[in-house]
Amino acid sequence: SPEYLALLTSLFKKADILEFHTFEGDAAYTCLMACLMQSNGPRELRYWEESISPYQANLFFRGIAFSTSVETLDLSFTEGYDVPQNVGRALADSLGRNRSLKKLKLVMGILELDVEGILRTAILETQVQSLQVLGQDHSEDFEIPFNILRDVLCREDCALERFRLACGVGPSSRAVAMNDDELSTTLLTNSSVKGVCLDFEFLDFSRIMETIGLFQSIEILCFDCTEISDLSPLDPLLIGSNATLKSLVVQTNDIEETAVINFFGKLPEMKRLRHFKFVARPFIIGNNDSWKTTAIAAIRRNKSLECVEGGRFGENFIDETKVALSLNRGGRRALEVESLEAESSSVLPAKLWPRVL
Repeated sequence: SPEYLALLTSLFKKADILEFHTFEGDAAYTCLMACLMQSNGPRELRYWEESISPYQANLFFRGIAFSTSVETLDLSFTEGYDVPQNVGRALADSLGRNRSLKKLKLVMGILELDVEGILRTAILETQVQSLQVLGQDHSEDFEIPFNILRDVLCREDCALERFRLACGVGPSSRAVAMNDDELSTTLLTNSSVKGVCLDFEFLDFSRIMETIGLFQSIEILCFDCTEISDLSPLDPLLIGSNATLKSLVVQTNDIEETAVINFFGKLPEMKRLRHFKFVARPFIIGNNDSWKTTAIAAIRRNKSLECVEGGRFGENFIDETKVALSLNRGGRRALEVESLEAESSSVLPAKLWPRVL
């Protein structure tokens, strides 16, 4: 009705965040397109729908394409999947035209969208800095072929900084055809992404490590509800002159007590790590707290770790480690001078201690 459209127009003009769960009618999509194309339009758009017609998709994506205000887009076609086959291609085209997006979240599920085209456009042809790719309700049926991930991420022109993957990674599909310009900018690994989160319970260990291997400059790494059972494969990111990790979050995974003890045993060698969060499944760790003894001793020896979080540490653990962590936050590592030629270290001259303290 005219009254409904007038209300929509009025609300759109005043909203900084727009969120839709059910949105119907061609006229309503026309209002939305006009709103998105205004210079003072919404900064964040959350769109979760079950169906959309080709005409409505054209209006919606045209609004996204020419929006100069939307910086965050959360896009999902939820259960029902009544979506035209060409919606994926239309979405890729609209993302390629947009120049305002900074954060993009795509819930793809088992939709037969143009996954390769969407990822290539979102990562290489936009200003997006943070990208989240999620399967529909953690469905096992949706996988991104590994070579597609590699070919769009490992490029000189990739400027993505944060990447969250919450869907499966499958075997490489057919080779992706690239022109000469694309081949000349292809790298072995990605150097732009600093934060990576893997959040998918059906992503097996080999795929996890294969995916992590795409990134050479990770500073923040999160495992949330995956099948990872051992942290030792992360040693190259944590130990040695090429270590990059500053924050490691491991929660709701299948890591057993032996692996936890092994990790904390190496903690004193992790000289870049600043933050560690560990939340174990109760049936994996159980009520045996012997690993905490190793952890407390390791934290006291580590001079870089500033924050340790965990759902099963307990008050005694916090009391035993808070002094060491507080000293590290105050710069305790400055008291140790690292040799540039070797791994050995030397104590500061005594005459400098008053100035340091």
